Amino acid sequence: MYKKGVALEIQFSPERLNDGAGDPYWIDLTAEEAAALLDTLQTKLAARESTSAPLVVALDTPPEAPAAPMPASESAKAAAEDTAFKQWVCVICGWVYDEAAGAPDDGLAPGTRWADVPEDWRCPLCDVGKEDFALVEF
Repeated sequence: MYKKGVALEIQFSPERLNDGAGDPYWIDLTAEEAAALLDTLQTKLAARESTSAPLVVALDTPPEAPAAPMPASESAKAAAEDTAFKQWVCVICGWVYDEAAGAPDDGLAPGTRWADVPEDWRCPLCDVGKEDFALVEF
């Protein structure tokens, strides 16, 4: 389980979970992946100047699919949805960031959009980064 104060966060795609081993946070690495991870860690740690936030290393880079053109009616609907405030939930601890309310205690004024939240911002409850938040859709 992720704990506040952790110095290293290793990210991987959900497909890599080794649920059959009885531990949902276990993944298997090939020798090549382990060597690449070690090289990445050594490079990032050598260049690191601050220890204020965990070092984040992603093992898998998800492929980016090209965006398909949206029909005009879908485009108008998406534009209307973009103006509405949204909520984002931390998938680790369940803390919810509401764009309308912001997080004044953490330096985010009411009305601050998720895209405008700084990339180095951390969850106030469990200290994970923005990458561990998911859009809440109803």
